Amino acid sequence: MTQSDYMINNPTETVFEDVIAAYLAASPLYNLRTSADFDINRMCDPVMLRQFIEEGQPETWTKLSKRFGTEALDQVIREYNRQVDNNGMLKTLRDGFTLQGIKIKLLQFKPDQKRNTPFVALYNKNCFSVVRQMRYSTAAKDKGNELDLAILINGIPFITCELKNESTGQTIVNGMEQYRNHRDPNNRMLKSCLVHFVADNNRVMMTTKLCGENTMFLPFNINTDNPIIEGKYATSYMWEEIFQADSLLNIIQDFIKQYIPRKSKTRERVTIFPRYHQLRCVRRIIADIKEKGNGKSYLVQHSAGSGKSKSIAWLAHQLSDLFDVEDKPSFDSIIVVTDRIILDKAIADEIEDFATVAGVVKSVKSGSSKLATALENGNRIIITTIQKFANVRKHLGELKGKRFAVIIDEAHSSQNGENAKDVKITLTDKELLQTIVEENDAEIENDTDRLLAEIQAARGQMDHISYFAFTATPKKQTLALFGHNGEAFDIYSMRQAIDEGFILDVLENYTTFKSMFEIVGKQMEDENDEEYDKKKAMKLLMQHVNDHPYTISYKADMMLTHFMNKTIHKINGRAKAMVVTSSRANAVRYKQVIDKIIAEKYGNLISTLVAFSGSVEINAHTYTEENMNGFGIKDAAIRDKFNDDKCRILIVANKFQTGFDQPLLHTMYVDKQLGGVQAIQTLSRLNRCAEWKQDTMVIDFVNEQEEIQKSFQPYYQTTRLSEPIDTQKLYDFKSEIDKYKVFTEKQLNEAIEVLIDKSQKPEVLSPLFRTIIEERVDPMENEEKVKFRKLVDRYVRQYTFLSQLMTFIDPQLEKYYLFCKLLYKFLPYTKETLPLDILNRINLDKFKIEESASGTILLDKEDGNLKSGGDGRVNAPKPGTLGTLQDLLKEINEPYAGFLQENDKLIYSLLLEVLQDEDIQKAFSAQNTVDVLIELVKDKFTAKGWDKINEYVSLMEVMSGNQAFSETFFRKAFEFLAAATTKSNRPSYDEVVLKKLMYDNLIGEFEELAGVTYRDLEEVIDWLFKIFNATTIESLDGLNEIVKETFNNLYRAENRDIDLQIYFQTLVTKYEALLRKIYYMKEGKELVSDKTSTGLVNVVYQFPDIQRLYKNKDPKLANMSTFYNLLYQWRNDQAHQAPILKSGELSPALHAIAAMYVYAAMVSATDIEVAGY
Repeated sequence: MTQSDYMINNPTETVFEDVIAAYLAASPLYNLRTSADFDINRMCDPVMLRQFIEEGQPETWTKLSKRFGTEALDQVIREYNRQVDNNGMLKTLRDGFTLQGIKIKLLQFKPDQKRNTPFVALYNKNCFSVVRQMRYSTAAKDKGNELDLAILINGIPFITCELKNESTGQTIVNGMEQYRNHRDPNNRMLKSCLVHFVADNNRVMMTTKLCGENTMFLPFNINTDNPIIEGKYATSYMWEEIFQADSLLNIIQDFIKQYIPRKSKTRERVTIFPRYHQLRCVRRIIADIKEKGNGKSYLVQHSAGSGKSKSIAWLAHQLSDLFDVEDKPSFDSIIVVTDRIILDKAIADEIEDFATVAGVVKSVKSGSSKLATALENGNRIIITTIQKFANVRKHLGELKGKRFAVIIDEAHSSQNGENAKDVKITLTDKELLQTIVEENDAEIENDTDRLLAEIQAARGQMDHISYFAFTATPKKQTLALFGHNGEAFDIYSMRQAIDEGFILDVLENYTTFKSMFEIVGKQMEDENDEEYDKKKAMKLLMQHVNDHPYTISYKADMMLTHFMNKTIHKINGRAKAMVVTSSRANAVRYKQVIDKIIAEKYGNLISTLVAFSGSVEINAHTYTEENMNGFGIKDAAIRDKFNDDKCRILIVANKFQTGFDQPLLHTMYVDKQLGGVQAIQTLSRLNRCAEWKQDTMVIDFVNEQEEIQKSFQPYYQTTRLSEPIDTQKLYDFKSEIDKYKVFTEKQLNEAIEVLIDKSQKPEVLSPLFRTIIEERVDPMENEEKVKFRKLVDRYVRQYTFLSQLMTFIDPQLEKYYLFCKLLYKFLPYTKETLPLDILNRINLDKFKIEESASGTILLDKEDGNLKSGGDGRVNAPKPGTLGTLQDLLKEINEPYAGFLQENDKLIYSLLLEVLQDEDIQKAFSAQNTVDVLIELVKDKFTAKGWDKINEYVSLMEVMSGNQAFSETFFRKAFEFLAAATTKSNRPSYDEVVLKKLMYDNLIGEFEELAGVTYRDLEEVIDWLFKIFNATTIESLDGLNEIVKETFNNLYRAENRDIDLQIYFQTLVTKYEALLRKIYYMKEGKELVSDKTSTGLVNVVYQFPDIQRLYKNKDPKLANMSTFYNLLYQWRNDQAHQAPILKSGELSPALHAIAAMYVYAAMVSATDIEVAGY
């Protein structure tokens, strides 16, 4: 044996370089060059540059030689350097340049074999060079420095690499340090190169700009841990895939982007190089389309932090440039759809910035007609919202033969059944639908069946429409509609985004708090053992605790203390927080209380904003975003205002919990039940990275750590649909409805004929469905009514989803769907009635909050499986378990027994003492005004509280330190004392009796109207209560129980002036809400306020019969005109002050207001009936 036989392989950095260089040198269109071949000062390999021009563009070289003689190459190199300095490397490589009228190309992209055959020869002349240990500078700072690897295209450098072999103890960390501290960022070649890579055996990092110590590197890895490959380095994908000639040409042509950011102050050009998953995703999709053609669906599950907007932009532009095998554009238009009412500006800007040719991108921000024009004109890339497709067809001409790519942002929310159908019908001509029906051999008996079959066909997958759906959290429906075998086509997981540092782990610092409380029963004169439905009563009691002013003040004070002591110093003193509330009303309350605490304890050092939809009525006051935040600060303006340095806390109720990107958000205070996708979306508002942002914080007052862990786990890695979805279930759902024999085939067909025949009047539908309800539904037992309604609802909801997956046509299913969708609106619905009277019998006596868990919520490193769903079984409601008030109080208080002390005691005991005060008893019995009584309550309560400070120390500290809480409390205390001192018990609600009393009291006002111009008064009052009882949306249904109970007490109770005053305030305030609800019932959408007018005036514009009362000249309407003008004046006064009427004015005023409520129902009944109620 020789001495060399005893030598051991030494895996040095040089060995790593050898592997890469040798592989590339043997690859197509590559050669191996040396550092000596590179001219540092002229920033090129002159031999390779001349070779590409002379051999690949002989005519060009001949012209250059003729023009410049032996100086030809020098002139080319001089102009090349000038172009790079002026326009950057990317534009120079892509476009080449013209030298004194002679067009010179510096590379040739791979041509389409059919379309660009003349360029194939030039493409084959491309030559990539791999250069090891390349010297790049003659300046003193970098002189003698070498780059481990550089890649040149036709002699021009555009990629540099530092390589580290982990066997030597060196990793990518050392490579990044080299670039940061030992490479001059101002060196011409380093500044001009498009990307710099650092690679070791297992990981890769990249940067497009060297900035010394501030250089930011991004991961360029396949996964969190690059997969182990037997016999290869884990990073071999770099030279075997990414650095291959065709790959790099594709990256230069289609992926690398250079532009000046819109908000840039320096106007400096930035270079965007795709991350690995972005490159992989777009390339895989394009390759799949080339192989399989159009009409497929693709689901992209990319986590927050994936750069989704850029992935969508790259995909949109490459789809717009794609051609099929017949040399035709694969798509006539690429439509990027978002589900937000306001067009997503981030995506629109990104797509427009990526455009290399003007006019390619068309953003349709408003108007369905503009969308129609863009589609007809064949605009290459159209950006719009999903809502515009509902009405675009009437503006649209012929789209026959056109093919479309639809890119969907946030697929789980924007593709409900009707939205999806609207898109497909808009993009599909009738002839194609007819063809689909014929190809499916559908059983068609008449023209109606044919039309229904065509509508059904429009719900399914179309060969001329391809879908590309992006979401971080795919639901089972999303996986079924767009997935491949129950999986996403491409995945960039939450785990990888966190591990790579693109998002922060919001579960790392998660603290939960538990509320402990004690509820006590009041001493009531009518004490009895009445039993309540335990489930409903417990729900109501918990809501009472959570919405209690003391609870909100207690939590708000905890939030502010934590924020001012901990959060405000984070992110270099710029940190912000979000308060997530359970309702719009609580958002208002938190805003009021937090602002008061900031003013009183922190000298208005910071400010807050609140976000919620519509308006909220609390204590006869109307609250909107604008009147709480300031003029003009609503909706999208809140997002901009929150950027202000002083604005530190955003309080939200179902708003800004998805799609809101504010990197300075550090802490979230959660006072709302969260679960599933909503939990991920809400908490992910914190995960954006920012300079100086090292962590996040969640303070959760409602949810347990285990519940949050369950929500996040399915989306941590890969999400799969565990089993296929069965569309055959629709027949089972239909059969269960048929068993009830509620409607006949004849009735079904009659309704469908009216729906599809525009010559028929829709009014005929109302008596048809009312007959069905009165004859077949009303006689059912209540439990069966509820079950039947659920069965109809199930069929409607399931059909809108399953019809998109059906591979067959059955017009009878579509017919059944259209009928059931309308029937559902007529079905009687008994809203869950909560035992509200229980609230009059209890009080919150003690309350405190203690930490229950703190630390990191750990997620398992495993994929998630979503079940396709159960059998959809619907059961009749079971009767609830009953319990007395004492049973309920024992059950709800028991978990906290022993934890609460007397210093946690609250309000009720003290209020009872105030109630027994002789002055209070006399004052409430006399005819005093509300303001006088409130002042008296303040004096008595404060005096008694401080007299017994030892008993009420916690309470009185809050009262003295929190003005907002005090004001809210005293208003509530007044209402409590007013109710407690009433001379008679409030009558239980009886709608039949109430209607009769209202009829008797108001018939005189309507003698010339009811039964003459309008319906009989009895029927009108029925319609008024139908309006009260109708279920619409949360922001409008709040008036239902309040107004009914107010009228019940007004007409049936023994009332004092103070009671009448409260009724007056309530009914004046709620009239506008009544009109808004009627508008919703008629139009199917919320009334959006006109910027030029607000409040009642704006709403009345939509009711001509009410508006004309303002300047009425019809004698029949004289009284109504007087009543309306009074009501208008009272509402106007109420918006600016708290009007108090004199004793003798209250009854006539309430009579006038009641008449206006009835009049609103009278003039709207027919429209509501036609709408299907």
